[in-house]
Amino acid sequence: MRLITVDSTVFVSAARPTEPGFQESTTFLTWVRQEQPRLFLPTLVLVETAAALSRTGSREDISHQYAWSIGQLPNTVLVALDESLARQAAAFGARHKLRGADAVFLATASIFAAELVTLDKEQLERGARVVQTLTPAGFVATT
Repeated sequence: MRLITVDSTVFVSAARPTEPGFQESTTFLTWVRQEQPRLFLPTLVLVETAAALSRTGSREDISHQYAWSIGQLPNTVLVALDESLARQAAAFGARHKLRGADAVFLATASIFAAELVTLDKEQLERGARVVQTLTPAGFVATT
């Protein structure tokens, strides 16, 4: 069974047809729902997704409901940002010059030896020094 951490960029793009990466993110998430791999997602994914959707025009209730549904995906483990994860994320952020949230997703993938699926170019390039990073399309191509 594949172990995967999915960045919030994938969930946000799948929720908005006008977003770059919409089709590849939708295809990837369809695969996730069908194949049910083990997902390790930092709880931060809920906050980032709801906030990004709301900031770009989605209604508050829809943004919140969509974000909450992420945690309901089959075989999903929501990983709390505790001190251990925060320390690992801080180290990765400093070492690889990542934004804070990106470092949290990378640390989550690293702790669980999971692949990191993202649309974020910096996270793809810099995170590859730690774990396997893939775009949603790149991931689907390996299945």
